[in-house]
Amino acid sequence: MAACHDRRTFRTRGGLLLEGVARVAGSDRVGGEDRYATAALIAREVASGLTASGGAPGGVLLASGEDASGGIDALAASSLAGHLSAPVVLTQRASLPAVTQAVLRDLLGLLPATGRVVHVMGGTAVVTPDVQRAVEALGARVVRVAGDDRYATAAAAAALAAPSARSYALLPGGARRTAVVASGTNPADALSAGPLACAARVPLLLTGRDALPPVTASTLAELGVEQVVTLGGPAAISSRVLDALAAAGMAVLPVRGTDRFDTAAVLLALACAPELGSSAQDGDVGGFGLPFDTAASGYLANGVRFPDALAAGPLAGLQRRPLFVTSPDALSPATAALLPGTAVRSLVAVGGPNAVPEVVRVAAAR
Repeated sequence: MAACHDRRTFRTRGGLLLEGVARVAGSDRVGGEDRYATAALIAREVASGLTASGGAPGGVLLASGEDASGGIDALAASSLAGHLSAPVVLTQRASLPAVTQAVLRDLLGLLPATGRVVHVMGGTAVVTPDVQRAVEALGARVVRVAGDDRYATAAAAAALAAPSARSYALLPGGARRTAVVASGTNPADALSAGPLACAARVPLLLTGRDALPPVTASTLAELGVEQVVTLGGPAAISSRVLDALAAAGMAVLPVRGTDRFDTAAVLLALACAPELGSSAQDGDVGGFGLPFDTAASGYLANGVRFPDALAAGPLAGLQRRPLFVTSPDALSPATAALLPGTAVRSLVAVGGPNAVPEVVRVAAAR
């Protein structure tokens, strides 16, 4: 399958031409020169999909792309991206990359003047006032989505997305308000949860390994969450956190595998499984009923070093397509075993060949 990205323009309701990367038959990669360029291409693709269906982005999310923050704020933005129908773009801490500035200018041009809002994930230690001023100079109104730390920032994003939060019947007893909780120190599981949080409209909150942060606990209570899907084994989230969630009156559904790739596979199965019906019995487990497994195409991202994939959650979630993760050295066995059980017939690698080597993409495409 040869790469054949096609440069096109999309005319918006206001007459603006938005240049983007159009997906055409046989295309197999969406990636730029670096993480910022890749996120910009992904954002353009999100926007082109929305405009093609007669809509428009509901704003833009801007998050740190620097390694120091681990990209966790970008991942925690997934549910808010679903709520807003907004793409995520990345910035350096103290300066707005030219490629990000260009895509912001185009995306903001899609919106009415009163709707040109950029939600900036994180406080001024993560995204400095200089970056905020550069965004405002493009004609945007900036809304900070921030707390004292990454846990509070994720909580702030969940609170903003609360109006569109949905309930699911994962366990017997009917639909309950649901949240996903992932490690705030190891972002790998949060990467896999991005499309689910976006598509299912469920908050993605963060925890420490051995203690549930007070801001996460209070946000779960304020949102009326009754059941929690936790991601990862004891190395990511210990039994102390599971016990704390249960003690707060929430049903806890741990999703864990032998490694991050197996955990991602289990989570995808849960995302696609149907919700439970009224005849469900004790011990039954349902899912979110998302059509990821019936999509004809999906995305493949590096699950070890994934700065290029930070913006992929909203892309996959809004398009209702699965996001698979792999090692950069070889296609992970869990992903290889999962692919034949889906309807996916074409895979788009997220990032350049350094992120997802061609040999790995080809192995997944077989």
